[in-house]
Amino acid sequence: MAAQNFPVIDADGHVQELHIDWAGRIAPEVRDRAPRVGRNKQGFPMLLAEGKLWPKPEGPGLGQAGGARSRKPAETTGMWDPVRRLQDMDLEGIDTAVLFGTTLFLSLAFFEDLDLAAASARVYNDWLAEYCATDPRRLKGIALVPLQDPPAAVAELRHAVEDLGFVGVGTPAHAGGRNLDHPDLDPFYAEAERLGVPVCVHVGAGRPAAAAERFDNPFMVHVTTHAFEQMIGAMCVVAGGVLERHPRLKVAFLEAGAGWVPYWMERLDEHYEYMQPAVPWLTREPSDYLRSSQVYYSFEPDERTLPFVLQFVGEDRFVFASDYNHSDCKFPDTVRHMRARTDLAPDTLRRVMSENARALYALQPAPAAAPS
Repeated sequence: MAAQNFPVIDADGHVQELHIDWAGRIAPEVRDRAPRVGRNKQGFPMLLAEGKLWPKPEGPGLGQAGGARSRKPAETTGMWDPVRRLQDMDLEGIDTAVLFGTTLFLSLAFFEDLDLAAASARVYNDWLAEYCATDPRRLKGIALVPLQDPPAAVAELRHAVEDLGFVGVGTPAHAGGRNLDHPDLDPFYAEAERLGVPVCVHVGAGRPAAAAERFDNPFMVHVTTHAFEQMIGAMCVVAGGVLERHPRLKVAFLEAGAGWVPYWMERLDEHYEYMQPAVPWLTREPSDYLRSSQVYYSFEPDERTLPFVLQFVGEDRFVFASDYNHSDCKFPDTVRHMRARTDLAPDTLRRVMSENARALYALQPAPAAAPS
């Protein structure tokens, strides 16, 4: 790893929880319904729960899961082996990794069995805490909560932050038939606000998902779902008054790139100009909320429009994310790709690769990884 003058923080990396001993860990009252490993028609291992395969259901009107990939990151066991994960972080030049799940994490909010959802979230969070305990200075957990059951979500969030030391909570852009501005979710936002942790919107496997029902081609499903769901989520959080009702709440929109943000700001402002009576609770233009210290976004390391986006929205609003080790990740070269950019000043790189994520997750300063 090349010497660096600031510690790199990965604001959105992943673990893989598929092979947790679900039946052995889960609460006895739901053990007969515990998630387990299943396989899709192509033989690919997936999570089997409630009689469905997760996180990407298949079938008419559900889009097509998987699909051939022309590029994949280097293979590694680091998503379930924390010792290997730390080695991979050293290889890349990442000092701190903030960890989101993959299978259950992207699926849980769409379970219909509320008891199973709550029990599965507890298993996942406790497992992730064990993973992070290998080096709690460098590995930071993001909580999984059953958002379709708001009281249970509040209880699990409190456990994950107060008992396990997690630094945020993940949500999809909708759950349990509720958009992110639904009043039933206000106690959840209030608890995140009280605990001082951000709500990280990360698109999951739910249906309906934006435009997914219209396509069976995995390219078209993936292109539309991530960006459009984040745009809808941002609209709900702003226009639905969530940030107005919870002025100390921080929200991050992850894994959809950054190019949509300026367009969405202008689109929302345009409608606010002549439809303000429809959102009387707003006290300022939507773009003011989206530029405020309450909101953060991740970006793709190779986005060509990133310099414009940073200038338009504000450099302090964006965080670096590797997406380790999903199919669109550039491991082991993600950090090198960022540092090789000639269109971003050194101070800008320091903000988006270190300082902003530290502010988002309220991380304490830690020594940079030793140069290799």
